[in-house]
Amino acid sequence: MAMTRDEHEALWDAVRANDANWRPGHNAITDLEPEERRMRLGYTPGPDDPSLEEREALGHERHAAADMMRDMPLAVTAVDWRNKDGKNFVTIVKDQKNCGSCVAFGTAATMESRARIITKLAVNDPNGGALPDLSPAHLFYCGNPQSDKCTMGWWPQGALLFANGTGVVPEFSFPYTPGNQACNPGPNAPALVTKISASHAITNVAEMKKWLAENGPLIACLNIYRDLYAYTGGVYVKTSNEFDGGHCVSCVGYDETKRAWLCKNSWGTGWGEGGFFWIGYGQCGIDAQMWAVDNFSAIFTPHARPGRH
Repeated sequence: MAMTRDEHEALWDAVRANDANWRPGHNAITDLEPEERRMRLGYTPGPDDPSLEEREALGHERHAAADMMRDMPLAVTAVDWRNKDGKNFVTIVKDQKNCGSCVAFGTAATMESRARIITKLAVNDPNGGALPDLSPAHLFYCGNPQSDKCTMGWWPQGALLFANGTGVVPEFSFPYTPGNQACNPGPNAPALVTKISASHAITNVAEMKKWLAENGPLIACLNIYRDLYAYTGGVYVKTSNEFDGGHCVSCVGYDETKRAWLCKNSWGTGWGEGGFFWIGYGQCGIDAQMWAVDNFSAIFTPHARPGRH
């Protein structure tokens, strides 16, 4: 059943007790059944990755190590790629719905932003529509080797390998539907793909912030506790011990005053701050590791041939 009034009041009590600065409330996700909420996760650590529990411990350690270096101030104290000198390089928030496809959505979102930054084509430019959004369906249903993809989820390294080897078609070529779609990117897929040429993992918090400041968003994963479903704004810190699983998003900024990362989720615009959220440094394993898209061998535009970038 959907979250009750008593559950919301208990969340407010927990937020106050923890001196937290975020607002729980009813939203599009709390109105779902508990099983439907869990279906909107989908990060499974890869074969050589630490477990979700180990990631959370690593996140605390790496945040603590970064905190020890606070006497060395960052060159850029706040980044938000939705407004970089008046330019928006972050595409619209999508909705993965009842399928564990978050890795594909977080990867596609990060690729979209990085391609726009490299080509200097912001969403709000007069010709911003020259770059189409990418297809999470192509990534997830063609690249994910799991037998029951929506239930078993995926990991970012797998998505990045697919985006490097095969590439990703535009969303218009392979629209997303939740529920283990057949792989069908269309007969012209090789001519339509955006393909990355290199990517890398970052495990140092200062390096994450440096990349965000200079190059663009990162793929980030975190552990989901049930209080996050009720997030409507502010800087989230965990107040619940009810663990539901792993989730991936696109990290599009940070703020040293807020002491938080800014992330683009894939739960639709009816959750959070229009689909975005702030999460405190060191929370839920998000600081353990992030993934960067370095560059592209092809960036597809409908009116130009793919080229090297």
